[in-house]
Amino acid sequence: MAQFDWMPDRRRALRIDLLADLQGHLITLDEQVTVRQMSVDGLTIETTAPLSPRVVHDFRLTLGDQTVVIKGRVMHSRVSVRQDQVTYLSGVQFVESVPEVLDAVRVFVESATSDTPRDPRRR
Repeated sequence: MAQFDWMPDRRRALRIDLLADLQGHLITLDEQVTVRQMSVDGLTIETTAPLSPRVVHDFRLTLGDQTVVIKGRVMHSRVSVRQDQVTYLSGVQFVESVPEVLDAVRVFVESATSDTPRDPRRR
């Protein structure tokens, strides 16, 4: 019988799955990233290089018609291997961000949430 280690979700804000790929840019390493999930507190990104959790990274995100630069720290990361392609999926928490940037993120997340079809079983 398999045994599963269950850990409660420690996120403070609901993270939404993005229906369309949101491309971002990791300024620190000059690398493109794909944003898989996003909340007002952070995001989940996919990269081709591992990211150091000891560094505060600068991310450039295009949120609709607005481009913002936001700082984040990697809180957890895992490697994914599909055929011959290796990618890294990392959870990033926003840090040291200015209120205007956080407002832009909040507006983007709220608009994406309102566009997402809701499961009728959930209230």
